[in-house]
Amino acid sequence: MYHRRPLDDLRYHQLLRDDATFNVKVLPTFRPDDVFTPDAHQFADFTDRLAELTGRSIHAFSDFAAALGERIAWFHDMGCRISDHGPVEIHYQAADDRIVESIFVRKRQGEHLNARDSAILDSAIFIMLARYYRQHDWAMQIHFGAIRNNNTRMYRALGINTGFDSLTDQVNLAANINQLLDAMALADALPKTILYNLNPSYNDIVATTIANFQSAELGVKSPMQFGSGWWFNDTRRGMENQLNSLADQGLLMNFVGMLTDSRSLVSYTRHDYFRRILCNMIGGWVERGEVPDNNDILTRMIKNICHDNAKNYFKF
Repeated sequence: MYHRRPLDDLRYHQLLRDDATFNVKVLPTFRPDDVFTPDAHQFADFTDRLAELTGRSIHAFSDFAAALGERIAWFHDMGCRISDHGPVEIHYQAADDRIVESIFVRKRQGEHLNARDSAILDSAIFIMLARYYRQHDWAMQIHFGAIRNNNTRMYRALGINTGFDSLTDQVNLAANINQLLDAMALADALPKTILYNLNPSYNDIVATTIANFQSAELGVKSPMQFGSGWWFNDTRRGMENQLNSLADQGLLMNFVGMLTDSRSLVSYTRHDYFRRILCNMIGGWVERGEVPDNNDILTRMIKNICHDNAKNYFKF
């Protein structure tokens, strides 16, 4: 799976899909960072290009939603089954439709928004997108907690994604993330969701939050998932911390397991490393008498986490 922005034409995904001699699935992932940009001029430019691509006039929030819904449907036709969001922090601010509309029009016209108005619009957009994801049976990934380009001199010399990012913290994370998911649930818009936190001190917040919104409505076990150790947590200790938090607060048997980086083929080795760590950890529990020494149960757990759960969850 490869991250693709909402305006990407997906031509190469279409070519691969239509090639009868190529039987490997190379699927896009919907990555709508442009939709949440705080820069009003960039947002206005994105919206102009979205209008041109979809052949729609975008003057109101409902126009914006319909155009994005059209792009999501196109991604779905190309095999996309996952979205990926990468906010630095997660914020939720409720507001009625009239206020959302007013804020959207202002940003659409290139007006800079204050923090509260940005949170209102971003919350409304998040819920709108989540509703589309649920309709298409997608999984919504949220990676949060990275603060980027911290060394200005090196950023100017080398650009982005060159090794000068770090994890960050957030005030009132638990309240904001629970309120956002609750608003989605109240609107019947909460899809399958995977939360990845970069700051490991928030592991138990995430693990207990997903438990609040588990449901049998979506036809899969544990539709709310605590995502595997990510980025700075792609280490033995990072993976063990995440696994232990999930086992303490949730149901490890239903975990969808490890992921890789779409931009790095060598990242596929993470699956082997993760499985060694997982088996070592569970084996230690057995040796210490903390879980039953039942080969059938243990085999089913390992197979579920390493393969079967992901297959049943994503339905590629």
